[in-house]
Amino acid sequence: MNMFPITINLDIPNDPEKIYEYTKNVLASILEHIALDLGYQRRIKLILIELITNSIKHSNEANTSIQLLIDQPHLSIQKIEKGLKIAFSASSPQLPFEDVESILNISFSESNRHNIQPLGEYKFKFLKPDPEEKPDMEQMPEHFGLYIITLASDSFIYQYDPELRENTYIVHLNF
Repeated sequence: MNMFPITINLDIPNDPEKIYEYTKNVLASILEHIALDLGYQRRIKLILIELITNSIKHSNEANTSIQLLIDQPHLSIQKIEKGLKIAFSASSPQLPFEDVESILNISFSESNRHNIQPLGEYKFKFLKPDPEEKPDMEQMPEHFGLYIITLASDSFIYQYDPELRENTYIVHLNF
């Protein structure tokens, strides 16, 4: 019988050729502790692939890590990396946020727009898109990784620590 919560700490590979094998191994580690249907397994794989791809593309440090916290019926996936804070297009509000009371519309490109809820100067939650605007995850163009994570998760939060120069991406799934 598993005793919850269970924490698993992992280093992220910085080689794109290792993403598939890494994702498969992480999912196998999770399945050792909880049974998941194929839908949840697919969502977890998508989230892991996008977190790792994001790290390979944007982190300037080789020692990026992922921490899994399994606390039945919840799974938290936390990616921590050193580097510059997340940057939006020039027309979007930037970190640190001055207005933490309202929902903001930000973009990474002209076609990649998100609604976010600031949770502090350096922390925000990606909000689910309007169901009528929600594109199919299978048809997502390149550079929509954070949007894919938003759609695949139940909650997706980003936080930047300016003193440590550390980015934290926190993804929650409820089973």
